[in-house]
Amino acid sequence: MAQRRRTGRRKSGRNGKRLAPLSRPFRSVRIGLSPAAALVSALGVGVLIGIALAYHLLQPGLESRERRVAHLVTAPAKSLPPRVEVVPPDLPSESARSPFAPVPKQPEPPPRPGPNAAIAPPSRPAAVGSVRPSATALTSPAIRAAPSDPAWRRYAVPAVAPAGRPLIAIVIDDVGVNRRNAPRVAELPAPVTIAYMTYADNLQKLSAEAHARGHELMLHFPMEPLDRSVDSGPNALLTGLSESELRRRLTWGLDRFEGYVGINNHMGSRFTSWQPGMELVMEELRRRGLLFVDSRTIAESVGGRTAERYAVPHANRDVFLDNEQESGAVHEQLAKLEQVAQERGTAIGIGHPHDGTIAALADWLPTLQAKGFALVPVSAIVERRMQAGPKSAAVAAPPPS
Repeated sequence: MAQRRRTGRRKSGRNGKRLAPLSRPFRSVRIGLSPAAALVSALGVGVLIGIALAYHLLQPGLESRERRVAHLVTAPAKSLPPRVEVVPPDLPSESARSPFAPVPKQPEPPPRPGPNAAIAPPSRPAAVGSVRPSATALTSPAIRAAPSDPAWRRYAVPAVAPAGRPLIAIVIDDVGVNRRNAPRVAELPAPVTIAYMTYADNLQKLSAEAHARGHELMLHFPMEPLDRSVDSGPNALLTGLSESELRRRLTWGLDRFEGYVGINNHMGSRFTSWQPGMELVMEELRRRGLLFVDSRTIAESVGGRTAERYAVPHANRDVFLDNEQESGAVHEQLAKLEQVAQERGTAIGIGHPHDGTIAALADWLPTLQAKGFALVPVSAIVERRMQAGPKSAAVAAPPPS
């Protein structure tokens, strides 16, 4: 068959119309990319491939961890390790702590100095007359004092003495007026009971220094003497004052400083014989939890029996040490004090910050232990006499004021 040659005839469609001839043959479509675009595309494809590979590689590990977590959550309590509580080294555990030991606390900031700043009971060296550990001891109530106890117990200085030994307390009053001798009194062997005058200056500093040395503190309160021409001092308690003025003066004096166990009277031969005035004093001492030591400047004092009625702890002075201020005369009075202690079991001597008194006491106090006596704060004798009953307050007739 002869080969047909292509002609330029137009083919006709279904409707008989002819189709236009192709002007040129069919060509493939090309997409043109720049080199930078091509590089970006390649990087994107690589990242997607890397994510897919990482997921497949990590999937077994994630599933394993999820299974472990689910096991811990759903496991019974006994499979968990026991809980261990760590106790700080400075705080013993409850099982090891004594039921009577105080729970350690964080140290509190010291109180601001002022007339009402309390002084904590000191830690002091053993007093003259302290005992061997095997001896039976007399202990002051301060050792067992609780915050709710009255002030005379909370501020009492601890006292230790062998059973059966006579007890001696030395009270030095009028302290603070003679500024030169106040520090010398504090340097005496402890425990001496130091009674500071209400109107003395710098009481907080003086009393704190004496207490730090192991001495017990008292307040020496001025009261009216028989001779009204004698000035007993600022804010003294006088029989001619109204009740409101007496209360004001009492409050002023008792607020001068804190940390003392009680008061004794300065002068006061007239006032301590006046029942209404002493009732007012005892009412306030009971309210504040303080004790009373009657200086016994007059035999007719009602201080002791009024204190008894108001349940105020109290004791009477036995011997005045320095009506004569020379050291030799003071030594004679100290010998009388020893005799009273031997006869009654307790004795309270009152002296003043005179040079002769301080010198005599500095010589005498260190000899007490060898003589068989025990030097104690006055609070210890008050406690002993309270236990013995009212008869223990009896004293010999005191010298006139």
